[in-house]
Amino acid sequence: MRSVSRNYAKFALSVVTLVLCVACSSVTAELQDGITIFDADSNHIWNRTYECLFVRHSTSGKRYGADALDPLVWPETRYLLTGDSHRHAMACLDEFLRSHAERAMQDPLRRAILQHDLWAVFDWAAAGEDLLKERQELEGRLAEAIHRLAITSEQVRTLPDTYDAAIAAQRFASEYDLRKPEQGFLPIDLFRSDGPWVCLSAYSNEPTAIVHFTGRSRFLVFMRLPGGRETTLAYVAKLRSQSSLLRSQYADFLNLRLSQFPVGTEVALVRQMIVINNLGKLVPTSLTESVQLRVYHSITPGTKYLNYINGPSSHDQDFFEFRMSRQQLFAAHNGGLLGIAPSQTEFATFSTHGMDAFETKDPIDGLRAILGRCPACHADSGIHSVQSRLRWMKPTSDHTGGNRNDYAIAWETRATIRKKEQQRDFNLLQNMGRQAQD
Repeated sequence: MRSVSRNYAKFALSVVTLVLCVACSSVTAELQDGITIFDADSNHIWNRTYECLFVRHSTSGKRYGADALDPLVWPETRYLLTGDSHRHAMACLDEFLRSHAERAMQDPLRRAILQHDLWAVFDWAAAGEDLLKERQELEGRLAEAIHRLAITSEQVRTLPDTYDAAIAAQRFASEYDLRKPEQGFLPIDLFRSDGPWVCLSAYSNEPTAIVHFTGRSRFLVFMRLPGGRETTLAYVAKLRSQSSLLRSQYADFLNLRLSQFPVGTEVALVRQMIVINNLGKLVPTSLTESVQLRVYHSITPGTKYLNYINGPSSHDQDFFEFRMSRQQLFAAHNGGLLGIAPSQTEFATFSTHGMDAFETKDPIDGLRAILGRCPACHADSGIHSVQSRLRWMKPTSDHTGGNRNDYAIAWETRATIRKKEQQRDFNLLQNMGRQAQD
């Protein structure tokens, strides 16, 4: 396991800092419109640190990534690891640590958000096996900043329930309107323990939405059939009795004998933040990072082929998404959630080939419609497009009380935390953080 020695940490903060801080100040001066996410002053060290790590530039100088859900980095990215970007990142992080910038903000919400942002960069850096010296330099500084920003469990409990705040704001529709298929909606009863939405769990040692696993967030899958909770629970029970039909006898084909759900069924995927408290423990929050919703306005008989994007079922669903905006969150607007417009684009970092869009000839070629990417994984007919069914349909005896949403959410949270605690990147983060404090 890679580690950072005490002598290296002291050396970095005493000698190299003096040189690199000049680089950090110079790159900030070149920006015409600085980031003002954490403070109204774009020169605030929190804003400048975020700028160095998260904002990417196209060849024409246009900036991307400010207030994005995830950092614009990929497995093949060299940004932050080589050249000026590495020097600037080291400079900002050294200044952050040297000046004890964590003391500049006492607001638990801002501290939790910046910690979570830095944690995402740390996990990306820890996943690579090349440029080990540069990765270690970045990881060591990030680990110390992450641990310094940690809040207490009591402070975690003061963090807002941002989904509830979004509902209370009454700025979004509360249900799907077939006449307005482009209008996003947030169900007011999504999290209600005995409401019409059922939180689906595999009740296993691993999270149900495993393909989305990062360990920095919990991912919760919900389903609602038109008949309400009892109808949905009955359908889920029927599917679990048909677990042998998950796939056909040929592993690459779907088994079309699986019971289908009706038109009007809705599915939701909710992502909520996990933070590291001041004792180094992973603690869940009700800070909602994103809500993805799918409504089946028709059910066209599908084919046996997996993810048949242009197949007969490819237009059966309407897709919606809401994402957290840091600026909106800190301003207490709509729980920080913003609806994604059908035309809105992004550089995708999830489920890609790993190439960095900004390290190719023309980054603009990597922009894609956010909602337009959903059918790539969810194009099959009805239930066959719900990928998590491969996990939660499997029968288990360990779900006493599992018909309640709060029970399923607690189970998914524990599974996510346990899995993250066992991962190399989290143990590396903990070790580096402890060494920096010694």
